[in-house]
Amino acid sequence: MSEDIARLVATINDSPDPSHGDLTPSVHALVRLGLPALPSVLPLLESEDKWTRLRAQRVLERTTRAWVLERTTRAWVREHSPARSGSREADYAWMELWQDNGGYDWEAEPEARAAARARWQSWLGGLTRV
Repeated sequence: MSEDIARLVATINDSPDPSHGDLTPSVHALVRLGLPALPSVLPLLESEDKWTRLRAQRVLERTTRAWVLERTTRAWVREHSPARSGSREADYAWMELWQDNGGYDWEAEPEARAAARARWQSWLGGLTRV
């Protein structure tokens, strides 16, 4: 884990947005880092602290949505018109990815959270082997 990622993970609960308590500067920064941040964020999905779990879920959601959107949009543009983004297709693809990996919910029972985390860990590991 890089020092930057370690710092962001350690401060994931600092300075929450008053209007959106699930978002902090560290959440936004981890999302901008993309998939390389996820191995350090996934353990937070099993935190005892509900806010930590919620914020880690937001990082996972937004990072994987961006990943899916990038791939879906490129495929859509190659196959269709560049004037259309294919965002609806990306939404469906992301929902399928989310469900395939356990549909993580920060409020779920610990066993369900652990199972979803393991599936995401496996998915991420599969990407790095490709």
